Amino acid sequence: MNLGYRCHFAKTCPLYKGEEKAKDMPLPLFRNVFCNRGMKGWKNCSRFNELTEQENQNQ
Repeated sequence: MNLGYRCHFAKTCPLYKGEEKAKDMPLPLFRNVFCNRGMKGWKNCSRFNELTEQENQNQ
């Protein structure tokens, strides 16, 4: 389940790096709900799904 593991896209994700703002949610809370929650949180993150699709297309 990988609870507590940071999303492997965190280094390139503009939202994780604070370059984009989360809608109606402070960034640390957003990171706890999506970025640091393991696969359960990652699958609920639209950014993660976008980056996963891009990664699959590049392969």
